Amino acid sequence: MAKQFEFRLIDGSAPSGQLEADDLIALVQSLKEVATKLGRDETAAELVGRPTKRTQRLAKLNVGLAPGSTRVLLQRTAAGDDALDFDLDEERSFDERFEAIVFSIAADSRPEWVSGSLSIAAGKLRAALAHAAPQVEFTVDGRVQRRFATVETHKQTWLADDSSDEETVHFVGRLRAANLDSHRFQVTDDVGNRVALVDVDEGVQAGRLLGGYVDVVGSPERDAKGRLSHIHRPVIDAAPAPPGSAGVRDAVPLDEILSRAKGPVAGGISDLTEDEAAAFLEAIGR
Repeated sequence: MAKQFEFRLIDGSAPSGQLEADDLIALVQSLKEVATKLGRDETAAELVGRPTKRTQRLAKLNVGLAPGSTRVLLQRTAAGDDALDFDLDEERSFDERFEAIVFSIAADSRPEWVSGSLSIAAGKLRAALAHAAPQVEFTVDGRVQRRFATVETHKQTWLADDSSDEETVHFVGRLRAANLDSHRFQVTDDVGNRVALVDVDEGVQAGRLLGGYVDVVGSPERDAKGRLSHIHRPVIDAAPAPPGSAGVRDAVPLDEILSRAKGPVAGGISDLTEDEAAAFLEAIGR
């Protein structure tokens, strides 16, 4: 039977049993991302692309709210009667590793077995908890396991090591949006693909590139269809406009346009004097 997890959010800004909408969305999204990453690991699924049905079933969550400060209840959806016996080990391992992730967030220590992509997801969960409440109490099957102050946790703990073998992507586009306070940016390429840039260093310098082409290198995050959606901890440099890129061209003088056109050159007819040209035009009714 799947374990039931509970996050009791203590001294948050919302009334007991409630949670601000942005905090709830961030918390649910981060929980789902951690579950999906764990599910991919347990089922040996590919790290990108749409999760398999087996992965989706293992990582499917039910989430609810209850009073008592504010309690966020979390449980994997129970498997149906058609579940196979060999899946039970996966389910137990999933629950144990999820519990270990939360323990690690509380201890502000990243385990060695946590991959780069799972580390990013765990970092988002840490940030969502920290934004929702100054104190969190974590309960498993009705028993309190950990209570911790979110201010004592740090995002640096969950940053992937530079020496890791995590995938790196290279993206070129226009820097279309920038928030220097949150260090979040957005880049759009010439075919309309939009990619969010997260945890941008040197934000002020990058902000000066707003509207221009940039070359971005960083750690990728993909959506359920395997499309690039975010780049974490990107390095941003100015880049030249790609050949044939869309944009406004410099004005071209009329004389230059006419000089390139086929037919008579503006201003006369070659090898004829002005009087001869006038007579010729008059003869053809021009």
